[in-house]
Amino acid sequence: MIRQVLFALVTLAALAACDDEVIPPRTPQTTSVKQSTPAERRDAACKSKQLPPATAATPVDGAGDVVPEGTAARVEIEGAPDEAAARAAIGIAAGDAVTVQKTQAAIRKLWAMGAADDVRLEAHREGRGVVLHFKLSKRARFGQVVIHGGTLYDAPELEKALAATGGSPYDPVAIVATRSKLVDALHERGYADAAVNIVGTRAQDGTVDLCVDLHEGDKITIDTIGFKGLSKLKEADLRATIDTDHGRINAPGGILDQAKIDEAIAKMADIFDTAGLAKGRISTKTTRNGDKVSLLFDVEEGPVVRLRRYDVKGDLIADAGTYRRLLSLKAKDPFSRSKLVADIQKIADMHEKKGRKDLVVQPQTQLDDKNDTVDVVLVIVDPKKQKPPAPPPPPKK
Repeated sequence: MIRQVLFALVTLAALAACDDEVIPPRTPQTTSVKQSTPAERRDAACKSKQLPPATAATPVDGAGDVVPEGTAARVEIEGAPDEAAARAAIGIAAGDAVTVQKTQAAIRKLWAMGAADDVRLEAHREGRGVVLHFKLSKRARFGQVVIHGGTLYDAPELEKALAATGGSPYDPVAIVATRSKLVDALHERGYADAAVNIVGTRAQDGTVDLCVDLHEGDKITIDTIGFKGLSKLKEADLRATIDTDHGRINAPGGILDQAKIDEAIAKMADIFDTAGLAKGRISTKTTRNGDKVSLLFDVEEGPVVRLRRYDVKGDLIADAGTYRRLLSLKAKDPFSRSKLVADIQKIADMHEKKGRKDLVVQPQTQLDDKNDTVDVVLVIVDPKKQKPPAPPPPPKK
């Protein structure tokens, strides 16, 4: 009996001790994220390899790329400053049929409201219905901007061209387009090695830090322009086709303008044609040495191709002599495509004056490579005399 009392007292004492014990509350673990300094952000932007997208990616679990069709169970809107106006623009409510056409139209209308730079639709099935989640987000804005300019475009000019000032809207598509225009403009001014590198990163606060690095390189000027392979044509005639803009382009000391060189080659082709050099070829070769470039026109004149036969036949509406008097080319003349085209036009004009604009002139040519001659026959076709095509045979049973 005494042992039982003592045991009970010991037990009560132990319980009393537990009641008096104080257990301190657990301190929650907090993780602090160190904010980067402006200098660190600028440095990170310049170490990037690409431009970030216009909006941060925010995938939603269960959302598919394909909008399931069915009946709308619920329509959710996120980020709309005026939800009532957004719902009116969407035009889809719970219980309505969901189709791809309807959802695409809803996205276009939401975007057209001008309240968001990006509109995304996340859709998934829930029970027997479809949940539509429209997310509207504003385009990110510039945070830290680093611009390394050059002598032609300094930093303020690049900043203005790219609209890359802190706080202004970030538009990667416009930045890429502007970069292309800047590079093209530098190339046109003779800076063939010019490049504009634009990269950036998205910071923790959602803004985009941008880094612009312009590399102009040396101005490349022409040292010499020459011709190779001429025997029948005169170099002066070909050289006269080159637009030099008073020595600024495509001349010794000027810059190379490839577009103008291409135009000159087209004009040179006309000179080849007039001389009957139908097989002639011309190409350009450039050799660069430092900041100088030499341009060479490599010419293959080929033989003179002459007319052996030149005639008109077919559904003539006048005597053959009337047609032949319109022809500027004669047998043994150097063959010229441009003169042939002019003769075809003369015949077409005559047909029109006689009220037969519907007549067709079809040139038929046959080249003799061995003798460097060509036969040309202009065939007049009267559509009214053409027999209709035979009907297709009946299907086999």
